Amino acid sequence: MLPREKLLKRGISVLSDIELLQILIGSGVKGRNFKQISKSVMQEIQQAIKKQSSIELKRLIRIEGVGEVVAMRVLCGIELGKRVYGIYDQEKVVVTDSQSAYTIFKDMQNLKRERVDMLCLNSRFEYISRESVAMGSLNCANLSPREVAYTALTNNSAFVILAHNHPSGDSSPSKEDIELTKNLNDGLNLIGIQLLDHIVIGLNSWKSITV
Repeated sequence: MLPREKLLKRGISVLSDIELLQILIGSGVKGRNFKQISKSVMQEIQQAIKKQSSIELKRLIRIEGVGEVVAMRVLCGIELGKRVYGIYDQEKVVVTDSQSAYTIFKDMQNLKRERVDMLCLNSRFEYISRESVAMGSLNCANLSPREVAYTALTNNSAFVILAHNHPSGDSSPSKEDIELTKNLNDGLNLIGIQLLDHIVIGLNSWKSITV
């Protein structure tokens, strides 16, 4: 499913960072599709973040398939996000505890269907991205451990934090939630990634499943 179709059918919150970027970029050019262009742009953005430097228009334009219009569109999207959420270049979003993670995941409390999101963090516990890794029915999200591992590796994560909502509003973790958390923790440890926490989001409440 294309990102635009996914947005129309399931809402913007289920889109990954790269899918949001694909919508901003719009289309590809001869010899290079929009997915390839989006991946290159994302790499440029991540490199700038890693170096703690600004994302420059001229560097985006140098990417094959990115012209002035697309580059300006991407920069405007980033700048708008900074202004809306008050995140500036010199600041790093650091997530080291459950409370900090909950403030990021709190927007899941009003979802009508169960969803699983994941925070990807670097070795300094700094925010890399937030990804949706599963979407379920009214009371069940079909979470694939393979999808969790793949997403964590793709984002070069050292640590991850999972969260899922209970549409009922009750944040108490189920036996299945606890068992799944243990299995995910064991699997991620095998590939050198640490699961810091798994948070259950209810209506104005949350619970941490200690790993």
